[in-house]
Amino acid sequence: MTKKFLLIYVCTMIAIAVSAQKKVMFDLAHGQFQDTFVDPDYYDYVIPEYEKIAKEVGFQLVMNKSGITGQTLNGIDALLIISPLAKSTQRNLTDTEKQAIIDYIRQGGSVIMFIDEEEYRVNLEEYGANDITRKFGIEVLDDFEVPGNCGAVTFENEIFDRRREIPCSGVRGIKGGIPASVCMEQGRQISAFVRLDNGGKLYVAGETMVALLMGYPDGERNVHKMMKTRWWGKDSRIYMKELLEWALF
Repeated sequence: MTKKFLLIYVCTMIAIAVSAQKKVMFDLAHGQFQDTFVDPDYYDYVIPEYEKIAKEVGFQLVMNKSGITGQTLNGIDALLIISPLAKSTQRNLTDTEKQAIIDYIRQGGSVIMFIDEEEYRVNLEEYGANDITRKFGIEVLDDFEVPGNCGAVTFENEIFDRRREIPCSGVRGIKGGIPASVCMEQGRQISAFVRLDNGGKLYVAGETMVALLMGYPDGERNVHKMMKTRWWGKDSRIYMKELLEWALF
């Protein structure tokens, strides 16, 4: 085997490996992640941590900054949507986008949705998440009161290897599907999932903090004014890693 042939062979195998690599689309088009601060509850440091997880798990992270269509979802193995923490950054899902996501799940794709609580953060009806989730037997409910950051825990199931402790500070209830986690206050269900016969998957959570703490050590978040707030929930990172692995494999 000549050096030239060997080089061509290696380059070809690398190209095949890259093309065969699983892809996760991180949605940046609906309000949460942009390039500038909007208010103290706005996060933009979280993406690098997801890039690290992508290397660990072995998937490619694709950033979506435009509308979600069947074309943009072509070749994507999982879609991650994290709602905004402020209405000033909210960009509602259009009817076309909602139908594209519904079709994507029905065709075997995986979708993870985090929908934050409190109407001053996310107008649930306008955002349009339930127009998608109800098609698969899951409903995002109104907020319910919790005493500060009371925390939440996951169940040991096909997603999570063991009970995971995650943040919970103000939360929406989740109805239907297979229960995945509960709030430590009153044991209310705050996330659920479904798996279709053809492999399509949907995971829906009513608390975004676990997905937004990824850019910081577990238990801390730095806001725009560089203040520190303690958050109980030591397993944020492994929770998201296991969730993405479940969506992909």
